[in-house]
Amino acid sequence: MSNYNEKAARDNLPSNNLIEIHDPEIDQEAIMAEIRRRIQERRHELGYLQPQFSTFGGAPLPGRPDDIPYDPDYFDHLELANELYLQVPTEVDLQASPATRVPVLGSMWAMIREQAHGLALYYVNRNVSHQAGVNREIMGVLNGMTAINLEQQRAIIRLQEEVDTLRSQLEALEEG
Repeated sequence: MSNYNEKAARDNLPSNNLIEIHDPEIDQEAIMAEIRRRIQERRHELGYLQPQFSTFGGAPLPGRPDDIPYDPDYFDHLELANELYLQVPTEVDLQASPATRVPVLGSMWAMIREQAHGLALYYVNRNVSHQAGVNREIMGVLNGMTAINLEQQRAIIRLQEEVDTLRSQLEALEEG
């Protein structure tokens, strides 16, 4: 038996298939949560650092700052993106064709055409709904990053003012 056939035969053994638990007394999610907790605990004991990632979720659109300079075009585009990210038109728009005007066969052709468009639209909507979720996450991240950027700009301005104050105090001390 070749290696490929041996592997195929081995992989089809019942002992190598996934186990499905059909017992209402056993909570699979709780078991997995406990396993994850123990893995994290063990990693912490061994000194592995847990990477920290920002979580923005559905961060709201930050308002335009009135206390620091900003690029109005950036906020125009950000506001427009927040308004449009879920607006995806997917309605059926079937225009009449000469074939649909033929007696008897025209109405049958119109019905087949409508069903075919409906089926195509079903798959388009499935993909669009996934993309809308991705867009929502992207906009949340972009909004969150913008809010963090604004806070960082404010901190930079405060620190620059503090440096300028300290610099002038140092110059005054050196002169005196």
